Amino acid sequence: MRKAIFLFALMAFFADLQAKVVYIATDGSDSSAGTIDAPLATLPAAYHQIASGDTICIRGGRYAITDEQVMKIDHTYAFVFALEKGGSADRRTCIMGYPGERPLFDFSALQLDGRHRFSAFYLGADYLHLRNFDIVGVPVRMKGHTQSECVSARKGSHCIVENLAMHDGMAIGYYQTAGSNNLVLNCDAYNNYDDYSEGAYGGNVDGFGIHVQKTSETGNAIRYCRAWRNSDDGFDLINNLAPAEFDHCWAFYNGYRPAADAHDTTAFLSAGDGNGFKAGGYGMNAGTTKCPAECPQNYIHHCVAYRNKANGLYANHHMGGCRWEYNASWQNRSNYNMVNRKSNEEAVDVPGYGHILKHNVSFTFTDTSKGGHLVNCDADRCTIENNTFAPAETAVAVSASMFVSTDPATLFAPRDAEGNLPEMVFMRAKQGSILSERQMGWAFEGSSETAIPLLAAHDLHDAAVYNLNGIQVNPRALHKGLYIKQGKKFVVK
Repeated sequence: MRKAIFLFALMAFFADLQAKVVYIATDGSDSSAGTIDAPLATLPAAYHQIASGDTICIRGGRYAITDEQVMKIDHTYAFVFALEKGGSADRRTCIMGYPGERPLFDFSALQLDGRHRFSAFYLGADYLHLRNFDIVGVPVRMKGHTQSECVSARKGSHCIVENLAMHDGMAIGYYQTAGSNNLVLNCDAYNNYDDYSEGAYGGNVDGFGIHVQKTSETGNAIRYCRAWRNSDDGFDLINNLAPAEFDHCWAFYNGYRPAADAHDTTAFLSAGDGNGFKAGGYGMNAGTTKCPAECPQNYIHHCVAYRNKANGLYANHHMGGCRWEYNASWQNRSNYNMVNRKSNEEAVDVPGYGHILKHNVSFTFTDTSKGGHLVNCDADRCTIENNTFAPAETAVAVSASMFVSTDPATLFAPRDAEGNLPEMVFMRAKQGSILSERQMGWAFEGSSETAIPLLAAHDLHDAAVYNLNGIQVNPRALHKGLYIKQGKKFVVK
């Protein structure tokens, strides 16, 4: 019966694309045929059996990854699962967990020679789709300022990384340096801490990062994702040369070491930087900046930053403004820090310029000597409208009674089998409050305009439907397949 249910679900997922499906299972054998009744044991063995546009389906359970499974090594990286067989717009190459089951890949046994960074899943082609599994234990075996990554987007465009949990390791969750129109959807990165390369500091371990090196690599977005207890930052756009988008994301408890219970709301041991959303910047070394002639305007909207060690939402010495709309920030050292660098030639911090701040909420902050609701911002050179902290004449004294919930335990709400979160209540404006009346905070839709031409910001009052390439389609003329509406997937059978 379970097999019949699965096959029906798989047919619905791939519609009429007729993709080949190869299976792996914890009790499989690499000498098997790779069918559902005779699965393989390892992902590399399955990868050798597929062609572009095919699917590897992974049964539930724990997969212990060893050095022997590493698929590719260069002078810097060991790419454990090097995915270089791309798909197409109508037929992606998919690595997916079996519906109703949750595979877990454990990389903690990897050693090699101590001279390589690890990339657990390497996106090395276009139109790849990862979905529905856990990545744990990715190690760092090198000393110095180094890193490993759970998912490395270093080449492919039009890829989807969906419903992954990347946790309890030493690696960055999602790390992108190249590619356009990639979507990270419904993923979590948490309890990640490198205590080896630079000792207890734990720097360079972010939850999510986009750092593309070409101004043409646009359209990258991270949506409905959470980052907590990563020892550096939650979400990071440093050295990113093209506009990127953070949409409906949650960053909390970053800059602290992992807890035995990842849902702990009381234990806080300092680690790396600890910003919630680090939205740009190119460093402060004179003469070495990578900022392009036109600095990208990143778009951070409908996001929540809570009790990160440093700033909640942070411009990080950017040399141009970003868009910050419908966000909520509470109990960070500073809730909104808009500091910019003066210019390419002058590596000097100046109050932020060119920023657009609209409909944002700031509750209390933790550092009364250096912090604030809004700091390091040149109001005369920014567009500032309808925030609780500015303009001053319309500012709001925010209280806990204005929210549906201020209980941080609600931030850990479990996702459903498809990766969707339940209705989130943390820092949601309570109906009848002034926040609700003035449409402030993350729970209000705002404009349908978006900075990124990929799955545009969701208009909850219409029937906007998009395919997986971010193209709006007629909801009354849908073919069989998978679509997105209001940020959630649905299947037409």
